[in-house]
Amino acid sequence: HGISDPRGAPSPPPPAGLTQTSPESLIVNHKGNNLIPGSRRFTCPTNATYRRLSTNIAAHMAKEFASTPGVIGWQIDNELTLGSTPRCYCNYCRAGFQRWLQQKYGTLKNLNEKWGTVFWSNTYTDFSQIPVPLPSGAPPNPALALDYRRYQSYANATFLKEQLAVLRHLCPNHFVTTNNVGGLVDNIDLRQLYRHLDFASGDNYPGFTAIMANGGHPGTSAPASAVTTMVNFSLDYMRGVKNGEPFFVMEEQTGKSGQPTFCPQPEPGQLRLWSYQTIAHGAFGIQYFRWNTTTFGAEEYWHGILQHDRQPSPGFDEIKQTIRELKTLDEDALHAPCDSRLAICYDSDSDWALDIQPCQPQLKYAGQMLDWYAPLSASQAGVDLVDGSGDLSRYKVLCAPAMYIVSPQQAEAIRSFVKQGGTFIAGFRLGVKDPYSRIVRTPLPGLLRDVMGVEVTDYEPIYSQPQSVSFAHSLVGPNAKCNIWADILKPGANTKVLATYLDRQYKGKAAITSHAYGKGRAIYLGAGLDSHEMTRVLTTLLASADIRPHIKAAPGVEVTTRGSGSKRWTYILNHTSDTQPVHLNGSYHSWPKGDSVSGSIHLPPYDVQVLTR
Repeated sequence: HGISDPRGAPSPPPPAGLTQTSPESLIVNHKGNNLIPGSRRFTCPTNATYRRLSTNIAAHMAKEFASTPGVIGWQIDNELTLGSTPRCYCNYCRAGFQRWLQQKYGTLKNLNEKWGTVFWSNTYTDFSQIPVPLPSGAPPNPALALDYRRYQSYANATFLKEQLAVLRHLCPNHFVTTNNVGGLVDNIDLRQLYRHLDFASGDNYPGFTAIMANGGHPGTSAPASAVTTMVNFSLDYMRGVKNGEPFFVMEEQTGKSGQPTFCPQPEPGQLRLWSYQTIAHGAFGIQYFRWNTTTFGAEEYWHGILQHDRQPSPGFDEIKQTIRELKTLDEDALHAPCDSRLAICYDSDSDWALDIQPCQPQLKYAGQMLDWYAPLSASQAGVDLVDGSGDLSRYKVLCAPAMYIVSPQQAEAIRSFVKQGGTFIAGFRLGVKDPYSRIVRTPLPGLLRDVMGVEVTDYEPIYSQPQSVSFAHSLVGPNAKCNIWADILKPGANTKVLATYLDRQYKGKAAITSHAYGKGRAIYLGAGLDSHEMTRVLTTLLASADIRPHIKAAPGVEVTTRGSGSKRWTYILNHTSDTQPVHLNGSYHSWPKGDSVSGSIHLPPYDVQVLTR
């Protein structure tokens, strides 16, 4: 039938016999209890027996399929760390952690100094004394806890790398990848995981995302606009894990999805819309999950292209139509980079460190990311997710929400970016810690104090006490409530105050500032604003950097562009259930017909228009 596809190296889950003969291969959860076999993701990635057998079966399969027609590549494992217990705390992990620390720090003197182990009499005199962060009488040393998350990420990446070496040797003409969920589930550093793979692969389930991201209210789903933001963020992150290279969608939703509860059948047009959404954000290919809907097992309600009775599903014809259309899309379009003039610093170190010490219970790294990402994405300027340590010169605006840890490399890259004319917008909790999870000994924002042109003289978590801000200059508008956090800013001589606090002891103190630095400027958003006010503020700041939507479209209509050479592909996606007008900014050609298009067009519910220039 002309079908080519990758094989799966089946390390998750192993057969029951492994854990019967090698019970030490079971994951120990964060409470110190062994997981029980019978589902998936219950085996420890550091366990020597499990690693050896996983590599062996990958080798046997590679020998079997190396020359088989139609086999073109490999997927190692499946959704590493994506389960109820993403990290293991067993004795194998403890020993591996101790070896990893010895390699990283060299000496106990260095580790003790970097971790500050003198506190609570935790000074170590032998690496074998170092524990894993299981429950104790109080919270663990934050430096130990952060390094343990790094180690667990390393353990999974090296588990994958062992199988990769075998597949590279036995199947040199095959691609090798693995799949995961980008950005919103941050148990593993995906940049580290995909470093040696041919391309990144993500999973995309917008309907399932809606019922999982419901704010803790079972039986409800997240608003459509929030789901679109989360899906776009995840797709952009998958593109970013290999520095903007196009990625593959290993699993794309085909119908009702979930276990043991599941989302509704997507509305007519949504399956096609979601497929184009992945292409618009940098995918070069899509594999739908699944073909047959299984009648047994934990995922029997994860519906496929064929239903339980093997009859076509409600989305069958729509998926056929989508595949026919996408087959005619130029190869150049599928491998073109995304046109991104904006970037957000997304760094697992800051995410993990903030999760270990959130300072305020509602302060979540992912929540901050989404509040900032939504208005940036709506600007139609394209958003890359970067770690902030590399070359940033291609961007006009760089944003850093909750950049809790700032390394010297990141500080220097940001400093250079602003000096050369870039606009840097940072949120509260900037530069609080160094990479060893130690609070810096200089006034905040630490390594970026000169760039920001402010000192943080105080800070406070916001609970029930009132706090609000008054805006001035370019941000002038109604007063706004301050939520979650407030950094109290002392501006330098050449720093402009754009907002001040209105309540209590911080009345009149600076909340938002702008500082000219070199050829650029740095803006500090010290006040925690709600998503509505954050959208207004960020949209205004983007406009001052000459970042505005170039196509006029209603809320819920997405405009995204990919480009290669002088050619551009603009994807207009209607995520709403109503027909929406779209006002173009010049002449385009429609795809695939090539007709000239200008002026206004009307996009039916959940429809897609691809325009070229």
